[in-house]
Amino acid sequence: MTVNITIHPRQIGSDLIPTISGRELHAELRIGKDFTSWVKAQIKRGRLIENRDFVKLTQKGELSATGQIQSEYHFTLEAGKHIGMMSGTDRGFELREYFLECERRAKSAILPAVHDPRTAALIDALVRQDALEQEQARQATELARLQENVAVIEARTQPENKHFTVLGYSNLIGRPVDARMAANLGRKCAALSRDKGLVIGDVRDPRFGTVHSYHESILQEVLQTT
Repeated sequence: MTVNITIHPRQIGSDLIPTISGRELHAELRIGKDFTSWVKAQIKRGRLIENRDFVKLTQKGELSATGQIQSEYHFTLEAGKHIGMMSGTDRGFELREYFLECERRAKSAILPAVHDPRTAALIDALVRQDALEQEQARQATELARLQENVAVIEARTQPENKHFTVLGYSNLIGRPVDARMAANLGRKCAALSRDKGLVIGDVRDPRFGTVHSYHESILQEVLQTT
């Protein structure tokens, strides 16, 4: 597959990111529509964000056929892959595979053997981008696991002796409260439990450490007065 798209590292935000020319992408996708209308439509359709997914550069002294100042758009590889997929054409899928192959080659390159500064900068940017994506995936997995653990704790803390955390019981009866309100209610539950001589339990919560649980009768009384 022959592709005439050059990858250039460009500053996007505070990072040096590998980018591709929007005009070259437009040409490779073999779009009949004029570039300016097409690129604006892709940005809107793909919900792409300036200075995150692309940069817009004004070409000083250059005018379009209509006499307007001409602008250039440079997209990240991720945005380029997204635009290619949105085209729904075989060529769009081919370009996606091309960008993926560029990323694989850059990431497998041996940095000390790269002497061209621009190529070295591109490889470094790709490696850092890959590390960021892996960390985001790890955090998403960890968050899902944490939320699953919290759901178990909050829905059914100590059912055998009818003890629940404030957050767990409030969710159970369909009156959820935030952490600050739960802390205030917890103090009331603790005081009332001591007055009535009822046991205050301890439960491990992955967000807050050890939290107290209270008998259902205490929770009912306190939450009814709020």
